Amino acid sequence: MGDMKRRARASVLITVASVVTALVIAVASVGVLVVIGVGNFQVTQATDEAPVDVVASVDTGSVQKALSVDVHTRPLSTLEVPAAQFGVGIVTGVAPATVDDGGVLLSVSEQPVIVIQGALPAYRSLAQGAEGGDVAQLQEYLRRTGLTIDDKAGVFGPSTAGALFEHYKSRNFAVVTADGARAENWRDTGLPLSRYVFAASTPVIVGSDCGRVGQTADSLKCVLNSQSTAVAVASDAEQDLTGLALTLSTSSGAEIPATIGDPTTPILDVSDEEETDASDSRRWYVLDGIPAEAQQDLRETAEVIVESSPEDALRVPSTAIRETADGATFIREPSSGSGKGRDRPVEVTLCAGGYCAVTGEGIVDGMKVILLG
Repeated sequence: MGDMKRRARASVLITVASVVTALVIAVASVGVLVVIGVGNFQVTQATDEAPVDVVASVDTGSVQKALSVDVHTRPLSTLEVPAAQFGVGIVTGVAPATVDDGGVLLSVSEQPVIVIQGALPAYRSLAQGAEGGDVAQLQEYLRRTGLTIDDKAGVFGPSTAGALFEHYKSRNFAVVTADGARAENWRDTGLPLSRYVFAASTPVIVGSDCGRVGQTADSLKCVLNSQSTAVAVASDAEQDLTGLALTLSTSSGAEIPATIGDPTTPILDVSDEEETDASDSRRWYVLDGIPAEAQQDLRETAEVIVESSPEDALRVPSTAIRETADGATFIREPSSGSGKGRDRPVEVTLCAGGYCAVTGEGIVDGMKVILLG
């Protein structure tokens, strides 16, 4: 009987202890939840706090709108000599890398083909009785070699024939008629089409496919580029850039001021010898006054200033410009207290490069403005 009472008391004690433990755990859980709730509430309150304004200043300076252009170096002239001009025969002497005025471009069946400076392309054989601009170019060439010609400019007369005869003899060339046959006397001296090429500018750079020994003359592909070069720029912009200023830079860091000239056609780039795609829709312009020594060292792009504000314009970061529902622009000056600040109407004259030039009553250098977030 005593044992039964002891077991009953022990059971009651265990039950009470279990209840107490459960209560302790419940109370602790509630405490944790309360702490988490308070923390979340504090975080929420912190998030709801007003953000700090980012402030900048009005300053003085030029706002410039620029666009990028591609810079290309080109020969002053390019001549593709028709293969038919060389006549029939076999190439017996190949062209050097460059040929000057009066130099031998190549030899066909041991007859030299001479490069003569002249803007009008060669298109016919010349002999006594011929008249025209091509005759005048031949006469000027003969005079450059020191020979005297009494014929009227552009008229191939006896004096021109005699000077050409002397020129052949002085260079140990065969004296020939306009048909390429040996001349019986000096009066018959002529210049066959197969024996000369007019080039607008000399020296010329000879293309790599201008011939090899043993090749037939009628298969030649001879391209001559003037050694003198010019510079052009290409732009995707529809705006006409003629007359605008730009600054070119070289790989060595030098800066060269230039002015964009007249529009031109797409050009051949000397640097890679690849023709511009015929579908190129860009606008091309020539550049004048680029020093010859810098032309081969120019960087491939340049910036053109297409619009600019005055040097002393008031400007603000573009993110400071605000707009009303009806399109009016203004900037916001921060308040000294907790208010939203003071709005000041402005007129925006130009925005570029992250800045806007502005004018407006009360806008002064150094004024603080609130930037948009």
